[in-house]
Amino acid sequence: MGKVISESQNAFVEGRQILDAVLIANEVVDSRLKDNVGGVLCKLDIEKAYDRVNWSFLLAVLKKIGFGERWIKWIDWCISTVKFSVLVNGSPSGFFQSTRGLRQGDPLSPYLFVIAMEVFCSMMRRLLMGLLIWVEVGKVLNIEGLALELGCKVGGIPSCYLGMPLGAAFNSLAMWDGVEEWFRRRLAMWQRQYISKGRRLTLIRSTLSSMPIYSMSLFYLPRKVRLRLEKIQRDFLWGRGALAQKPHLVRWNLVCLEKRKGGLGVINLALMNSALLCKWNWRFANEREALWRRIISLKYGEEEGGWCTRDVMGRNRVGLWKAIRKKWGLLDGKVAYHMGNGQRVKFWKDKWCGDRPLCESFPSLFSMSMSKNVWVLEVWNPVGDGDGWTPLFARAFNDWEIDLVKRLLQKIHAFKVQREEEDRVIWTASNDGAFSVRSLYSMMEPGALLCSLAKEFGGQECLQRRNGGLSPTALCQDAGPVELSFLPFWYILDSFVYREDNPSWVEWRVCGKRRKKAWQMAPLCIFWLVWKERNRLAFGDEDLSLQRLDRLLVREGGVYTPCILKGHLV
Repeated sequence: MGKVISESQNAFVEGRQILDAVLIANEVVDSRLKDNVGGVLCKLDIEKAYDRVNWSFLLAVLKKIGFGERWIKWIDWCISTVKFSVLVNGSPSGFFQSTRGLRQGDPLSPYLFVIAMEVFCSMMRRLLMGLLIWVEVGKVLNIEGLALELGCKVGGIPSCYLGMPLGAAFNSLAMWDGVEEWFRRRLAMWQRQYISKGRRLTLIRSTLSSMPIYSMSLFYLPRKVRLRLEKIQRDFLWGRGALAQKPHLVRWNLVCLEKRKGGLGVINLALMNSALLCKWNWRFANEREALWRRIISLKYGEEEGGWCTRDVMGRNRVGLWKAIRKKWGLLDGKVAYHMGNGQRVKFWKDKWCGDRPLCESFPSLFSMSMSKNVWVLEVWNPVGDGDGWTPLFARAFNDWEIDLVKRLLQKIHAFKVQREEEDRVIWTASNDGAFSVRSLYSMMEPGALLCSLAKEFGGQECLQRRNGGLSPTALCQDAGPVELSFLPFWYILDSFVYREDNPSWVEWRVCGKRRKKAWQMAPLCIFWLVWKERNRLAFGDEDLSLQRLDRLLVREGGVYTPCILKGHLV
């Protein structure tokens, strides 16, 4: 499809995205406003577009493009043999055949519609090039008369284009009012019925968290808007389905952690927005021939190598790229380079032959190099010594530096410059080298809950306020605070691991990957059991029993470990 459809069409073509058009439109408007040059935007919406496609016209377009007769006959049969029926009181009342239009929902219809719209795109190109006779191209003297001639209304910016703002300030709060309204409308339906906390959590993860994704894929989410959206989610989760002020039992940043890190898996809007915007930087580095990339590159320029644009300086009005460019730093340290012709990869400073750049692996040789910003292609000489690699240094080597040079040449020996292949960037967080928003989001997310569990475990102040008779160090049997490592119950872990009658599921001396994963859950299991024991002491008249904790750990470990090894728990 990409070979027969013009690059200005972004829908239903592999490798193109509908948001490309939104980015281009906003950047064009931004340039106009900065230059203080007027202009006319004509936004067309074809009424019942699929239903109005003429079959004869579509088949003629296919023939003009160059499709074969057999293919055209297949398409003719697919679109002309369709029959429809009208439901009357729930029952079909006969069938009738249509004479034009494409079926909604048919997987072939979008591609046929794009082909039909290619005629309109061709006419627009000819109009811009001045190839249409008797059509004046120039200034619009009477905008009202033009609107009357075209049968449309006169509007202004900001406006709406493909469901996204057009011409709105990049940090505008008003443009997010629609998203917040969607939140409240959806919640209005859910508040009419009783929903358990588990179902509320599922609704937040599946619906509320995903509703702003489309807008966050291109626009920066202001902090005030993010806090409002998160407050709606928090109140719905803890308020029994109503947006009421109820005690929040867990901090929201912990709720937003992944389940494997101890959270509930709710999307962190700030991190997701950063990951989605960063994807544009990845696409800029890889989609060198895309129309949107060429426009952005022409407007802002490129840095050396062409992997990213220059830093966007100056005042930002309605442009979107400035906020996107700021996220380029998230890719630092997470990308490597696949060497092709070597024209865009730096020999010393880019990571192209190992886990680290050569300047970090061989700092002394890097300090002696004649050109520290040399490209790989400039160091490659297939007819020279060193298997084609000829790095230049400012002085002769000392005897103790010969081994370093040998190690350098051995490291780059397996790499060859391929002049017919383009250099490309690789995402190191995935096995196939392709960037994914999910992987970047997971890398930006804070570490596992266990690292701060000792601090969060007690909840001493809150628990003491609710039950003044409980000491904040009840399990320690001590009146004052102590280090976690000196708690009397901590001996359980040592005795549990090293005693001779260990249960069969603790094979800690033979730890494969799966058993290692199960063993890493042991501290969390201990914390959970100690927390339950503490609550038993707080709300019941029972004494501390370390032997009880020991038995519970053996029993609970036998229950959880098989599930962890089978992948049922993460």
